[in-house]
Amino acid sequence: MEKRYPRMALGAALIPWREDFTLDEPLFRKGVRALVNGGLKYIYTFGTAGEGYGVDDEMFTEITTVFADELKNTDVTPITGVISLSQAEMINRLNIAYELGIRDFQISFPSWGALTDEEVLVFFHDVCDCFPDCHFMHYNNGGRSKKLLKANDYIKLADEIPNLAAVKFMNDSLEDIINVIRADTPIQFVLSEYGYGLGCLYGECSMLFSSIATHLPTAWKLYEAGINKDINTITELEKEVTLSQEILFKTCGTPVINAAYDKLYVKSFIPEFPMRLYPPYQTFSDEQVTNYMNEMKVRLPQWFKQAL
Repeated sequence: MEKRYPRMALGAALIPWREDFTLDEPLFRKGVRALVNGGLKYIYTFGTAGEGYGVDDEMFTEITTVFADELKNTDVTPITGVISLSQAEMINRLNIAYELGIRDFQISFPSWGALTDEEVLVFFHDVCDCFPDCHFMHYNNGGRSKKLLKANDYIKLADEIPNLAAVKFMNDSLEDIINVIRADTPIQFVLSEYGYGLGCLYGECSMLFSSIATHLPTAWKLYEAGINKDINTITELEKEVTLSQEILFKTCGTPVINAAYDKLYVKSFIPEFPMRLYPPYQTFSDEQVTNYMNEMKVRLPQWFKQAL
């Protein structure tokens, strides 16, 4: 079945905060350009990694304005994420981004309480029906949104919501991955680097460049290996990804929110990128960051041989 979104490599634009927690616009633009120069054609902001949960409307407008401007003369599709406990606030922010020229969005469920199946349908209709000329990607993050959808849910939703085009499916259950990729649905599923190789063996899927974004040439190798169903290359690169995570948790064991990990990955190729997170969330210490970088260079030196 033809997909509503093309197969894609998806990357996240992260927010560099100054010491006073205002946007460091030049550095934000540099981070976005690094992804563009690295070959990514779909870039999103304001997911968990992009601290979409922390920004107010003023920040949202400022950052989205810069994001849209930086990508306006490229062939890259900007995707703006919206996270809020309030559906009304989400629709307001979608309107703000729409006026700035954005037509592709990532949305998450309001998470004060887990939605029922009926409420899920109400949510998608209320949000997506307002923007019939836009594409929506659902961030299926059950751990934070308290509601995890599976293959049968999306088969039904695809019939109801014609502009639900993609799902960021961050569930690494082998059974669930196989089921969504084999599902008869026009929705494009974006998997993590852990599930992508397996998913490609069962059908078309896309890949989120997350921890593997530390070294984009390696990320592209895995992406292409999936398309070609090159099991040997997939296996070898998945070992590298697993080793990178072993190093991460060995050197950076402090409990942190996801954005700290992603800023650490960006810092691998933009050393001046600040690690600070928007309050109240805390990040890794300078010592932890140094230990991570040193350990990575010793145990995964191939990830540091090529600059962006």
